[in-house]
Amino acid sequence: MATAVTELTGLSVHHYHLIHSVSLSILSISGFFLLSGEFTSNYKSRWFSSLAFSIAPRFLTLAMWRFSLRFLFISLLPFFIWALLRAVNKKYGRNPKKLLILLGIFTLILPSTHRMALLLPGIFLAYLISLLCWFWQETAVNRERAGRQVMVLILFVAFYLFYLQYLDFSPYSPDSELIGVYYLNEGTIISSIVNLAFYYLICVGPLVFLSLVGLVFWVQEGRISFSYIFSLVFLALSLFVISDILYISYLFTFGLLLFIAPGLDFFIDNLQDYRGRFGAFFISLIVLSISFSSLDLSYRVDAHDREELYYSYNVRQSSLSASFWINKVFDSEIIESNDMKRHRPIAAYSNSINIYDSDELSSNLIRISEMELERITISDLYLSSSDHLWNWTNESNITEPFRGSINLSIVNLAMANFSGQSSSAALTLDNRYKFMPDYNYKLYFNDELAIYWTPDY
Repeated sequence: MATAVTELTGLSVHHYHLIHSVSLSILSISGFFLLSGEFTSNYKSRWFSSLAFSIAPRFLTLAMWRFSLRFLFISLLPFFIWALLRAVNKKYGRNPKKLLILLGIFTLILPSTHRMALLLPGIFLAYLISLLCWFWQETAVNRERAGRQVMVLILFVAFYLFYLQYLDFSPYSPDSELIGVYYLNEGTIISSIVNLAFYYLICVGPLVFLSLVGLVFWVQEGRISFSYIFSLVFLALSLFVISDILYISYLFTFGLLLFIAPGLDFFIDNLQDYRGRFGAFFISLIVLSISFSSLDLSYRVDAHDREELYYSYNVRQSSLSASFWINKVFDSEIIESNDMKRHRPIAAYSNSINIYDSDELSSNLIRISEMELERITISDLYLSSSDHLWNWTNESNITEPFRGSINLSIVNLAMANFSGQSSSAALTLDNRYKFMPDYNYKLYFNDELAIYWTPDY
């Protein structure tokens, strides 16, 4: 996108960088304001929900002064959802040709912006299920009772999909252990729910409670509009892969923000005769939300400002020095960039044992007489989906000495004569090289060099 704009308009990359974040922010806020019109007709609620979208901590880091394909996807997503919901609207859906053209355009554009668009089939599936539930509600004799039945069905599906994800039946659950650092690390389904609640409190901010009020508000209404059915089904299906905090968290946060408008409608309807109270409540919400988002943004920027572990939101000193050097020797030197991660053949030496096997009886490191065992109750066995009946309570005390000082020495075979500190904190073990001495022919071996032969190597 940046290349296309600079080529068409003649702007330099530096000048385009100044307007990139601002233009996408305006586009995303306009799209969310348009989308919130499918949930409420109150302009106060629509403006406030757009404000909540713009200052949501999960999206706020995308709107900083940097290029972000995720921000481009999030900016166009409200228009795509709006076209889906508007197609069912009786007033505007009678002539859906323009809406179908818009849907076709966004369906083609979104996959080219970010890989999160690979989840579009899930959005279409939620749309199809929502249509079935909505038509069943509208053709029922008692629509309010049918609406409550639809709500109960969606909640049942949501809890069932979440339980399948908890049992690792989900095809994609990469961060299930990482979520445990937020509050509880007990491994039970209750702790998973609490951890996810704290995580999305951080992603959405204090206004997540307003979203819960909006959800309860429409449960009391009985008959549910199509936009709310779609949002509920969208969130319910997302629970099947909710442990992904890299991509799904953006979409789930987006779904939670959709209920802020009806949540504010609830307070407007109940406090319309008390303007002073509503004004104080409204100002308190704004101050609390902006303060929370500001503190969260400051924390994220400070936490990532460590070059040895993370990328930095600020311009690094090394980047400045490299840019000055390139500008100075550009005409006389050959420049090779090695910023991308590459596979490097290495030789590694360590005094560590296999930590994952140290707590096994077969390792001959554990004394059975020193083990303290505790029987698991039937309820804990069910909630934690455990495959054993006993807990080893003093495991850490016995295995901790084996996890003590671990020394690791790595030699990059491409630069064996150089030494220094690695810029990456992650190591990947390839078993192809690990097990080569066991499954290949040894041709030559001494204290410094070993040569093996294997097919296709």
